[in-house]
Amino acid sequence: MRRFPLSARLVLPVAVTITAGAVAAPAQAATIAGTVSVERSTIVAYVAELGTARHNVSITRSGRTVTVDDSVPLKAGKGCVAVSGDRTKARCTLNPTWLRVVLGGYNDVLVNRTDLSMTANGGAGNDRITGGPKRDILTGNLGADAIWGLGGNDTIEDVYGGNALSGGDGDDTIMGGWGNDRLYGGNGDDELNGFLGNDIEDGGPGADHFSQNDDPVRSDADAFVGGPGLDYVSYRFRTKPVTADADAVRGDDGVPGEHDTIGTSVEAIEGGHGNDRLIGTSRSDYLYGLEGNDVINGYAGNDFLFGGAGRDSVNGGVGTDQCERGGDTVVGCEAS
Repeated sequence: MRRFPLSARLVLPVAVTITAGAVAAPAQAATIAGTVSVERSTIVAYVAELGTARHNVSITRSGRTVTVDDSVPLKAGKGCVAVSGDRTKARCTLNPTWLRVVLGGYNDVLVNRTDLSMTANGGAGNDRITGGPKRDILTGNLGADAIWGLGGNDTIEDVYGGNALSGGDGDDTIMGGWGNDRLYGGNGDDELNGFLGNDIEDGGPGADHFSQNDDPVRSDADAFVGGPGLDYVSYRFRTKPVTADADAVRGDDGVPGEHDTIGTSVEAIEGGHGNDRLIGTSRSDYLYGLEGNDVINGYAGNDFLFGGAGRDSVNGGVGTDQCERGGDTVVGCEAS
């Protein structure tokens, strides 16, 4: 989304001669801020006019009728009708399957109160977008946005700004942007990627996967919280050596200068392409070296240790450990 500044209106004095019987012109109609229409016979779409107004949109459904209610005047397009006496509402009667919403360039609010899936784009501004109980695809774009997926297996992403992104129930995919974001997966097996910026990523209940951004050069200080379930932090795109352990010591994880913090509720760590050093805890850990000549130490607990490609050194430590042997140097492992 891009910012579209409002054009200044220049008003010039004009000499007007009024003759007898002249009728005053009607006041200019209120600006239409968006259009509601039916697309592909089953999709209700609301597309805002850029740079016209701040939107506060609520979408409801009763049977075959979907109602779009904004805080500013809107237009009923193909397949929809305006609500008599209320210029901010339009109704569409159909067999609906999906919603599509594009907001404007201000600090907009959008709430999906239906049982339909929704695709939404917040545009510029600090937007607040709330999905529904089914799968939604929600994009904040520019601005510091707050997005809630609620139910369903949602896809949530943002581009710029310090954003707060929450998946809610379901197996969600959440991606931050070029800012210091807060990502929360909620219930379910979620995929989280803060992308650039110093992000806080909390998977919530479920088996969650934290992917570091796929830029092998740029890295930032992120914090990872797993929660109940088998949670997994991956550095698979890193080309420099990774040092990582799930001990919650601030800033001691990642490549040199990255300063990540992996919380004690994370059970699995995956290295990258360099010569990595992965260290376990007193709990049961899952450590994967991938490529490079890695050093992997399970420490205590019943661990699962895998060196991957390269000449790795694997030490199970205390506990009943399962290790990948291959051509690696392996000690302290009871099973392979």
